[in-house]
Amino acid sequence: MCAALELNKTMLRPGGWVCVWAQMTGLRLVWAGFARRETLPWWKKKGGELVDVPAEKFAERSGLTGELRWDDVPRGQVVRGIIDRSGKTPLLKIVTRASDAAELARFEHPRMPLIESPLFSSEPVGEDLVLPPPKPQWVQGSLF
Repeated sequence: MCAALELNKTMLRPGGWVCVWAQMTGLRLVWAGFARRETLPWWKKKGGELVDVPAEKFAERSGLTGELRWDDVPRGQVVRGIIDRSGKTPLLKIVTRASDAAELARFEHPRMPLIESPLFSSEPVGEDLVLPPPKPQWVQGSLF
């Protein structure tokens, strides 16, 4: 699993907003967990949409020491994400894959983010292209 991403010297963490490319449109989504590459057919059947997550670096948290171990995302590559549309608000899941032996030794973590060629773009999403975050929907009701 990916503990953090970095883009333009800004650390992105689970629970925070992340800008992604989807169908050539910039979106801003909350990073709400992970999806194993092995389960992508299930996610797609449930309406999941693959997205490009531009990033310069990623970090995994060592299972032994708890420290973040960083590595570069190769230039022109992206971290793969998928939009989970099963709830009221679309959420971002970072796609992970099993670590190989060298990665397991270096990162001390069994999962790694899936890094691939972009489907749409590896460039950072421009703020002018980003849809605003969804506004909370307050339900007003009677207390009595």
